[in-house]
Amino acid sequence: MSKLDAIQEYANSSTARRPATGNFALRVSGYTQDDQGRDAVTGVRLDTGETVTVVLRPYQGPLKAPRAEVKDFATLEGEISKVIQSVSSDEMRKQVLKGMRAKTEPGGVILVQRAYTERDTGIVSAGWLQSAAKYADHCTVVGNVMLRMDPVRYREQAGESHAYASATALATDKSQRIKSAAQLSAALMEAFSGRNESLGGPTAGRPIALIRLSDGNTHRAIEMALPGGKDPETNEYTLSTPSSAAAAFLSSPNGKQAAQLAGDPEIGVEVIPGSRFSLGPHAKLSLENSAGGLERINRAYRFKKDVPDETGFTPSYIVLHAVPGGHVFSTAEPLSNQPPLFHPREIATPHFSGRPTLVAEHRTEPNPDTDEAVLESPSDVPMPVSTPAARTSSPHP
Repeated sequence: MSKLDAIQEYANSSTARRPATGNFALRVSGYTQDDQGRDAVTGVRLDTGETVTVVLRPYQGPLKAPRAEVKDFATLEGEISKVIQSVSSDEMRKQVLKGMRAKTEPGGVILVQRAYTERDTGIVSAGWLQSAAKYADHCTVVGNVMLRMDPVRYREQAGESHAYASATALATDKSQRIKSAAQLSAALMEAFSGRNESLGGPTAGRPIALIRLSDGNTHRAIEMALPGGKDPETNEYTLSTPSSAAAAFLSSPNGKQAAQLAGDPEIGVEVIPGSRFSLGPHAKLSLENSAGGLERINRAYRFKKDVPDETGFTPSYIVLHAVPGGHVFSTAEPLSNQPPLFHPREIATPHFSGRPTLVAEHRTEPNPDTDEAVLESPSDVPMPVSTPAARTSSPHP
């Protein structure tokens, strides 16, 4: 213990007095009170595996929206799940869950936001709590994944503009170092198969492959999603097979160069698998009707706060919901409120040390519905140039 621990830092800034805060998903064990008589929730952090006790601190200033307190989440084990099991239709289940409001039974997951650990008690002090999974099997919450909230895309259909939002997650622990063209082909097929249990499994999202090449000084990254299109005979949208997708990449100019360089001892080549998830319809509608519209979804992931088309990866949680044909997500958030943002070419893996392209400033603590990520203003931060199937990246100037 340092003699300086009791010194509270102060600078001429409203945020300097507040400890740095973070966000995490908590698998609920139960509800209790701490030694000070504060209502508390106990559970296991999905990002670290640590068992913690969480309380809600008093909110500073007027609330711009109602905030659920710990007592609003408290419920007994089975109180929700048993009712859901007894209901026969999906529509009735939705109504039951809506009526439960914030309630989350043990085994469910609560999102703990704007949180820090109290120095004297070791208890986690949170600014906001949000129910993600009301019972154990309600939905899938991935507690720690390298994630990017993608720029919102627009597409013309029947004379009308339609907006689409998605999030891209990378299984960095499954990265493969490539030393031959044959290994590159095999790694691509594996990535496009989507067999990433940490990202929800083979049917969860649209599989992607991130191919990174580095000579130690210069890095290149190529991001390719599993291609798809309408079947001319059935008029149904279908995805390519992993083998045909790998072959398509290897026959492209970038793919041919990557295959050539895979055997070069001076070039490091690796393939990082991942998945892309679309924003669910209810969450999309809610954002579209909010101040700032759908594009506010990626504010915490922007390299520059006023440039929604340039976003980076950072460790995050994401909440996934099963739908016919896969999964959609309802919410995602960086684990840090001062998140390190990574360009695809600079993400750390077991084979690459990586470095943040930018670190966001510490955010203030307003209502999450009006929260804005404030980023430093760096020199130009280059981002990938998109094509329909692949995205390529170049290094910093």
